[in-house]
Amino acid sequence: MTILERANQLLSENKLKEAEFHFKSALEADPNQGEALFGLGRIAIRLEKYPQAVYLLQKACQRLPKVLDPLFALADAFDGLEKRSDAYEVLHYCTKIAPHNGESFYRLALHHLTYGYIKKAKQALLNGLGCPDHPVTPYIYYELSQLKGNNVTSKQIAHMHTLLSASRSTQAKVVLHYSLAKSYHNSGDKTQAFAHYRLANEMQYTLCTPLGEGFEQYINTLIAQFSTTFIAEQQDTLKASFIPVFIVGMPRTGSTLLEQMLCQHPSIASLGENDVISAKLMAYLSAVNEAPFPQCMANTNTDIRNRLRQMYVDELTKHQLAHRVVINKLPANFQALGAIQALMPNAVFIDLRRNFQPMAWSVFCHYFGANEPFFCHMDTLARYYEGYDNLMQHWRDTLGENLITIHYEQLVQEPEQSLRKIFSKLELSYTQQCLRYFESHHAVTTLSRHQVREPVYKDANKAYKEYEQAFSECFSRSVKTRPVHPETDPAALGDE
Repeated sequence: MTILERANQLLSENKLKEAEFHFKSALEADPNQGEALFGLGRIAIRLEKYPQAVYLLQKACQRLPKVLDPLFALADAFDGLEKRSDAYEVLHYCTKIAPHNGESFYRLALHHLTYGYIKKAKQALLNGLGCPDHPVTPYIYYELSQLKGNNVTSKQIAHMHTLLSASRSTQAKVVLHYSLAKSYHNSGDKTQAFAHYRLANEMQYTLCTPLGEGFEQYINTLIAQFSTTFIAEQQDTLKASFIPVFIVGMPRTGSTLLEQMLCQHPSIASLGENDVISAKLMAYLSAVNEAPFPQCMANTNTDIRNRLRQMYVDELTKHQLAHRVVINKLPANFQALGAIQALMPNAVFIDLRRNFQPMAWSVFCHYFGANEPFFCHMDTLARYYEGYDNLMQHWRDTLGENLITIHYEQLVQEPEQSLRKIFSKLELSYTQQCLRYFESHHAVTTLSRHQVREPVYKDANKAYKEYEQAFSECFSRSVKTRPVHPETDPAALGDE
């Protein structure tokens, strides 16, 4: 095994320091070694050192002319610096030097989708399908099927079936089943649509680690750890110079829609679905206290809490966010609200809820890249929902006025009313521009990047009705939830 082969192996195992040592050794032996520069650039991206990544990857591209992977990585580094025009130029260049490579057009299409240029994205996807079949072809079909309207032809549906028969990749088959399901749905064939949705979910579940029996115990541990008294004892009088806002909840409850509405206000910005709380703050605290979360919160002091707060501020600085209000919309943060409250006493939490059946259907018919069981197994989703619902009831009892509950049903029917409730809490003036969110070109990387480029769709909760009987058979039991909290019970929940 050569030194470069060993370096790439270490990088694939995420052993970054060892990989860096081997790449640097290769570069010392040959200063023009483009592959080594490419490897160091990828490490810089992993470490979120984007200026360094751009520098290294530009040098790699010079030494590896017309090689696509370093160019793709360079575009990613520019995106990390929020230099969208530079990222676009790199990806556009890729399509020129590799006009028969579908991945070039796919990556360009994703760039357009991220920033809301839907027509350009569609054209790039169609150009990608005009290239020879590629491992990325199923993903091109998926993105095309998600665009508004019936964009997939019967010939393309037949091609997807051919790809499905030939593919040896379970993940690719999952994507193709989701793509076929949406395409059949758009063409009006509900029987075929549901059959492929079900196959997609069943196949993806085989790639998942089942949700352990300890999940419910974990929720109970969080409830026991973060009592009202414990949270109060952890808090300092110090408040951040900005208002941290956390939108939490289940998947497919409208968090991207709410985020984009709020971000039309000039004093509000967003980190997106950022895992800094769990991946950095709690990981650091677990290492310091030699205990897992949430037990690691038991032994903190002002110095440690200040360190954790600074880590969060550093994340904002890295993303060049100096706004009065900064949103983090990672849904799974609902598990850490007690810890966040202890660290950031002025944090505002928004529990964004949606009726279970419409939410579950939306999960069922969308492809989540992560192979998590609650994305593709409805009984597991029901368990996850019950845990979420149980924990959120605890947070409502302990966090008081810092927690706002917003219902998706109300948000889409009477958005101004829901937004004014939030702006009142943030002590900001409501602006009508919030309802023009679909005209902006803010970056959106979630599954909802297609929908948020359109005005509010008020009938989304009725979508599952077309499949209600068949969908009910995906559950082996009913979902158990607590009675709705009186203060959060919307006047009209909409169709169940």
